[in-house]
Amino acid sequence: MSHAIFTNIRINAAEQFKEQVSEPTPNTQIYLTYGRTVAWPNDSSPPAANTSAAMVNEIWQYMIGAKRVLGSDISHVIPKHTWTANTKYIAYDDRNTDIFNTALPFYCVTSNFDVYKCISNNSSANSTSEPTTITTDSTIQTADGYIWKFMYNVPRGERLRFATSDYVSVKTLTIDDGTTQWAVQNSAISGAIHSITLDSQGDGYINADNIVVTVSGDGTSTTTATANINVETGIVESITVTSPGTGYTTASVAISGGKGSNGNTAIAHACIAPHGGHGSDPLYELGGSTIILSPRIIGTEEGIFSVGNDYRQIALIQNPYLYDTTTVASNSAILQAKTITTTGLGDYEVDELVYQGGSVSSATYTGTVYAWDSGNGIATVINTTGTLTTGSLIGANTLTTRFVTSTSNPGLAYGSGKVIYADNLAPVTRAADQTENFKIVIKF
Repeated sequence: MSHAIFTNIRINAAEQFKEQVSEPTPNTQIYLTYGRTVAWPNDSSPPAANTSAAMVNEIWQYMIGAKRVLGSDISHVIPKHTWTANTKYIAYDDRNTDIFNTALPFYCVTSNFDVYKCISNNSSANSTSEPTTITTDSTIQTADGYIWKFMYNVPRGERLRFATSDYVSVKTLTIDDGTTQWAVQNSAISGAIHSITLDSQGDGYINADNIVVTVSGDGTSTTTATANINVETGIVESITVTSPGTGYTTASVAISGGKGSNGNTAIAHACIAPHGGHGSDPLYELGGSTIILSPRIIGTEEGIFSVGNDYRQIALIQNPYLYDTTTVASNSAILQAKTITTTGLGDYEVDELVYQGGSVSSATYTGTVYAWDSGNGIATVINTTGTLTTGSLIGANTLTTRFVTSTSNPGLAYGSGKVIYADNLAPVTRAADQTENFKIVIKF
C-alpha cells in the first residue's frame, strides 16, 4: 500500500518546532552549545559530526557554554530561486501534484528581494523580464508575457539573519505589521481563476472575435476569458483571463466558435487559486518546510563567557537541566566550563592540561585550560576528569603550581536533555567585540 507524504505535514512539523520555543512560556528550551579547543587531525577539514552516543559524550566533555535559542532566532525558509533572464518558470497549476519538487521553480526572488509566484509562463516560454511592479490585489504581466503574483518582500532584517545563497525567509502574517504582505494576504481572492492553460491548441481557427471561452463550475462569481489565435497557423495560442471570478473549487473550460468547417477544437483547463487565494498564505503556498536557526553568541554575553580562545564544535540540546537538578534551564546564557580560583605564583597557558596528583599519568584530576585570568588567578577549564580538591594544581606544560581555593560547578547537568543536532567546525576564535551568527538549516 502506498501512502502520500504531503508537503503540508512537513510544514506543520516545522511550525511545531518553531512554536515550541516561541510561546510566551515555552515548555521546550533549546540551547546552542559550543566547545572543543582540541585541534582536529586536519583543522581545515573537520570530521563529519553525528549524534552517536560517543559524540554526545564528547560534546558534553568539551562544552564551554550554551546560549538559549529564542523564537526570534528561527525562521521558515524556502529555496532562493533568484530571477534569472532566459529561465523558464513553471506556472502554478492546482492539478500539479508535486509542484514543490519540480525541476523548474514556480516562483522567483528578484534583485529587490521581492517574491513573485508564476501564474502563467506564456505557453512555456523563457522569462526575459524581471517582475518589478508591486500590486496587492491583482496579478501583473511583464513584457515577456509572463503573469506574476507579488507575494511579499523579504525585510532587510530577515535578509541579514536568515538569507543565504540558497534560502530566503517566508512567513504568513497573523497581524498587520504595516507591510505590503498584509495587504496582499487580505486582498487575496479565494477560488479565483487567474490563468487558463491550453492542453491542446486545436487548429482551423479563423476568427478570434467569434471564439467563446466558457468557464463552468461552482464559482460564486463567474470567470471570463478570451482566446488569442494565430491567424496564419489557425491555432489558439493562449487564453487571457479578463475577470478571475471567485469561489471556485472545481471548474471546466469549453472553447467554441471561431473555426471554419474543419479543424480540431482547442482544449484547456482552469488553474484554480489555492484556498484563500494567491498570496493569502505564503508559508504553505511556497512550501516553507525548511527552517533556519540563527542564534547569536554576542561577545562575553555580559561577562558569562570568556573570550580569546577558539572552539570547533556546536550542538543543539533540547531541555537540558540546570546542574544537580531536574529543572529545565531557561537562562539566556550558561557557562558550562568550570572556573577554578587559585592563589600562588606563575601563569597557566591556554589549552594547557592542569592536574592534581603525582604525575599526569597518575593524576586524580585533570582539566584543559580554556581561559586564564592572571589578575584574579582564575582558570576556566573543560574536559575534566576526576574530582578537584583544595590543594596544588599543576600545569603540565608550564609546571606552574598554584593552590586551589575554590571552584564553581558547571551550569548544566552533564548529559541532560537531548542532543538534536551537532556540527564540527574549523576553529572559531572569540573576541569581546565579536558576534558569532550561526545559520543552521533543518529540513522537515
